[in-house]
Amino acid sequence: MRNMFHRTLVFLAGLLLPATAAAQAQESPSRYDEPDPALDAAVEACLETEGVTVLSEHDSICYNSAIYPEQFLKLANLPETRRIIITSPGGNVATARMMSRIIDQRSEPVVIAGPCMSACAMVILPGADQLYIHRSAHIAVHGIAMMGFKSWFGWLKQGAAPTQTDFMMASLGYNLGYTTHKSGQDHMQGHLAGQHVDQAYIDLISERMETEAEAHSCRVDPNNYWGMIDAEHLQRFLGGRIVHMEDFDQSWDEPGRTLYRDITVPIAEQTYIFSEDYEDADCASD
Repeated sequence: MRNMFHRTLVFLAGLLLPATAAAQAQESPSRYDEPDPALDAAVEACLETEGVTVLSEHDSICYNSAIYPEQFLKLANLPETRRIIITSPGGNVATARMMSRIIDQRSEPVVIAGPCMSACAMVILPGADQLYIHRSAHIAVHGIAMMGFKSWFGWLKQGAAPTQTDFMMASLGYNLGYTTHKSGQDHMQGHLAGQHVDQAYIDLISERMETEAEAHSCRVDPNNYWGMIDAEHLQRFLGGRIVHMEDFDQSWDEPGRTLYRDITVPIAEQTYIFSEDYEDADCASD
């Protein structure tokens, strides 16, 4: 993940050249906001800076890191700035909930730029009260998160149905894999309820990934699917919180969308698997 993240930063820096910004501003549909040069400059600086730092020249906090305690605790002690720019490959969901509370307490607008994946898309983004979506954003949910036990069990057991004993063991917490999966579900449900966001924000993406994964010729672990979130979905569930939204990366079918294309296998318009996971499941030979 670390190498992938670094490669992404190099790619995204190229998106922010003035000529590219001007061209995309002309092509963006009217429902998107025009690029903001000051925001572009701050985002570019952040994508070139690893870790959690203050970009004094841009009056911005840059959170360019995974979501773990050592990183997000730095956020609580930084001085107030104009904005918090977040680019992250994700991290632990429970930890992300604590980071979300810190962001609530700070009250600065949140700018999503570059990769906002896994816990970033599932927890941090729907927890923000004032959202800016930069055109460099790639927002993706990690895993078929809301899959129930019967589907989860059958997915890993070639379609077999769980027995009463299997259900009992899972309910008592003796199925470690499902206990971890269910813990993630519980955190998601609790977080969205606490942030007054409809649970369908995550349910619909999870259901879409499950349907598209079932239709594909080869299956990987439920946690290894990724589902892109588009502008329509954000507007539907977070519209009142979105201050500024540019035309960002939303589908494999859109011209010019090359982020992650060389290291992923798209199985539908917005659902994909990283090539390494696809090959580990022997799907590449199908």
